[in-house]
Amino acid sequence: MADLKIDLLEPKDTLVFAHEDNDFRIPALLYVKEWKTFLAFAEKRTSTRDEHAISLVMRAATRQPNGSLQWSGSWMDLTKATKDGYRAMNPCPVFESTTGTLYLFFICAAGEIKEFQLRGGQTKLCYITCAESPLRDESWTQLTDLSDSAVGKNLEEFQTFAVGPGHGTQMESGRLLIPVYVKDFKDADTWLFDVFPLWYFWTMKSYALALYSDDRGQTWQVGEKMPVESGEFQMAEVTDHEGKGQLYCNARNTKAIRLTKTILRVEALSADAGVSFSPLTELALQERPKGCQGSVVSFPARELPAGEGASAQTALLFSHPTAGQDWDRLELGVHLRSSLQDHHPWGEPHIIHPGRSGYSDLARCEAEGRFACLMECAESEHHSPSLGTRRKITFQEFQLK
Repeated sequence: MADLKIDLLEPKDTLVFAHEDNDFRIPALLYVKEWKTFLAFAEKRTSTRDEHAISLVMRAATRQPNGSLQWSGSWMDLTKATKDGYRAMNPCPVFESTTGTLYLFFICAAGEIKEFQLRGGQTKLCYITCAESPLRDESWTQLTDLSDSAVGKNLEEFQTFAVGPGHGTQMESGRLLIPVYVKDFKDADTWLFDVFPLWYFWTMKSYALALYSDDRGQTWQVGEKMPVESGEFQMAEVTDHEGKGQLYCNARNTKAIRLTKTILRVEALSADAGVSFSPLTELALQERPKGCQGSVVSFPARELPAGEGASAQTALLFSHPTAGQDWDRLELGVHLRSSLQDHHPWGEPHIIHPGRSGYSDLARCEAEGRFACLMECAESEHHSPSLGTRRKITFQEFQLK
């Protein structure tokens, strides 16, 4: 397979979320073809720290007849995505095409409690929905808390329960899927956790799993935890040579924070539409030294440049920082895999944002071979929250060639 080459479409690096008094982190991007609109979400914070999240914000970009994008004005605070005594985090949108309903999932974490000090039940699984005009506050429903109905008594077993971040997925069958990861008390030395909370970094284990609905979002269930340590992840539907659908998973390797050696991303497949996952053994995507979120989308292999996807049904794109030591996250790159079959490898990354980067979210556009990425960036050379300038979030469209 040839290395990926892409054309960055104009304008390059559109600034979506930025302000001199706020940091913006945790991008989520969704393209709703029925509305011909990109929906961009993020967390607004007073600093880069997780406990300093203020609210979820959004902007929209609508495709114009001449092919350009018209962005809405300043960002909109999603006031319905709030719960008293909690901070909203991890935006994760998904669109239900039959009813034309946009679901925005997120978590609500108690107060300003640091993540490693959260206890069971102090994170809530929530969503709001919208069927039209998402830029009008009154279009959104009131918050729904799924913690009891979807997770139930198991919630107390988890130190945290989080979604995404980034987009969810609707399969061809209609099933809605939201990526979830849990940090499990059962696999930690809890007595040391009580005495020395930072022990969390060394003993707490994280596992990815899927939240799914087969009735257009009326009820939700959680699947089985992945059998290997895994964290923030995304899913994409793929089709094999025989036309059989599977679900591909690409997850952050949470062992990275405890190890100094180079490790690889977690990749897995689900043959039962997200109820369970089987880890892949032939891995190649490198994780950052201390780990980082990444994004994945699938698309028909026929959209690849001539000859690249001749033997495949589905191709994949993956975005992730490609450079940096320790906590640094630099050089956001996009990798192509033309097929999961026949041992096709991931190609070398094409850098779409040089310099300091971080989390990202990919979306497939309405035109063949065209995609977009919403990504964190900053001017500082360092990732550490105590160093550097404010975080901002930018948008870039690109086309395969």
